[in-house]
Amino acid sequence: MATRVATATSQMCRALYKLSIIFEIEFALNTTVGHSALWLNFTAHQSLPVINLLTPFFDQVHYLTLENNFYRVQGMLSLRDRQIFNNDMSAKIKSIIQQKSRNELMIELEVKNRELYESLEDLKQTTRMKEQLQEQNLRMGAELNVSRMLQQMILPKPEELVIEKLDIAGFMEPADEVGGDYYDVLYTHGVVTLGIGDVTGHGLESGILMLMVQTAVRTLKEIREVDPVRFLDTLNRTMYKNVQRMNSEKSLTLAIVNYADGEISISGQHEEILIIRNNGQVERIDTMDLGFPIGLDSEIADFISHITLDLQPGDGVALYTDGIPEAKDINKVQYGVERLCKVISENWYKSAQDIKDAVITDVRRHIGKQKVFDDITLLVLKRKSDIYQEIPQHLEFKSKT
Repeated sequence: MATRVATATSQMCRALYKLSIIFEIEFALNTTVGHSALWLNFTAHQSLPVINLLTPFFDQVHYLTLENNFYRVQGMLSLRDRQIFNNDMSAKIKSIIQQKSRNELMIELEVKNRELYESLEDLKQTTRMKEQLQEQNLRMGAELNVSRMLQQMILPKPEELVIEKLDIAGFMEPADEVGGDYYDVLYTHGVVTLGIGDVTGHGLESGILMLMVQTAVRTLKEIREVDPVRFLDTLNRTMYKNVQRMNSEKSLTLAIVNYADGEISISGQHEEILIIRNNGQVERIDTMDLGFPIGLDSEIADFISHITLDLQPGDGVALYTDGIPEAKDINKVQYGVERLCKVISENWYKSAQDIKDAVITDVRRHIGKQKVFDDITLLVLKRKSDIYQEIPQHLEFKSKT
C-alpha cells in the first residue's frame, strides 16, 4: 500500500515540477468517512493538473477550489477491510512516500541537469563552429579581394589599347564570389596579341594563376615566340609545374589571337571566337580543337592547333568569357551566344567602345536584379576603315570551324 501511495505521489509531483507549480503536500489518516482512510492533499495557488493523475491509485479523487484562490486535488484510499495502522506505521508510510517522492524528483532533476549540460555543450560547439565559419568567411573574403585586385592590376591600361589602324575596347567586371577571368592586349614587335582565359574556381589561387599566365604570355611574346604550338606548349608546361608545386587543382581555358598586317591567327581552347565582317555578319569559330586546358596536363602539344583568317578594313574580332552567355535572368534563362552575336552585329557600325557598351548594357538588362555569379569579360578589336557602313537589320549568323 505504501508503494501504491508513493507512486501516486511521485506522479503528481513530477507533473507539478514540470509545470513549475509551487505546491504543498498533506498526508494523514482520517476516520471522518466512518472508517479509516488515507488522505493525500496537493494544495497550490495555481490551478492543478487534471485529477486522472491520481485516479488509478486512489478510491476517490476530488478537485476542490478552496478559499483565497487555493486549489486542491484530494485523493482518498479506503482502509476498510484492511489492516489499520498505528501512528508509528502511519509515520513510516509517510516517510516512505516522502522519500520516494524526493528520489523521483532527484532523478528528474538529474535528467534535467544532464539535458541542460548537453544543451550547453551543443551551444558551445555551435558557437565554435560559428566562429570558425566567420573566420573562414573573413579569410575567403580577403582572398577574393586580393584576387579582384590582381585582376584589375594586370589589365591593360587605356593607353595600351591605342594602336595604329586598330580600334580596341575591353571590359571586365568581377562577380562577388568569383575571380577567375583574364584578358590582355600586348603589342610587341608589330604583332598585337589578344589573350583571354577563365581560371577554374575562385579565390587567391585563381588570382595568382592569372598573374602567372599574364607574365608567361608577355615573356613568350618578348622572346618572339611566334609558333602557336611551341607558344602554348611552353606556357602550359610552366603553369603545370607551378600548379603542382602549389598542390592545386586549378586550370584554365586560354585562347591566343595574334594580329598583324590584316591577318589573325587563333590558337588555344576557350569559348567561341567571334569574327565580325564589316557588314556586321558574324562568324563563330569553335576553339574546342585548337588547344587543351592550361595546367591540367604536362604535355598538350598534340592537342594544339591554329587557324588563320584575313581581316579586311572594318572587320574585327570579339572575345568573351562564359559569364556573358551563361548570365541568367529571373527565370533562369541564359543570355546565350546567339543574342550576343545579334547585339554585336546590330552595333558593328559603331566604335569598339560603343559596341562593348551596347553588349554590356544588354547583358545587364537581361540579368536585371539577379545576383551576378560569374565574371563578365569582353574584348573587341576592330580594324579601322575610313567609313563605317551601317549594317542590315536582319542577318544570319554562321559558324566557321
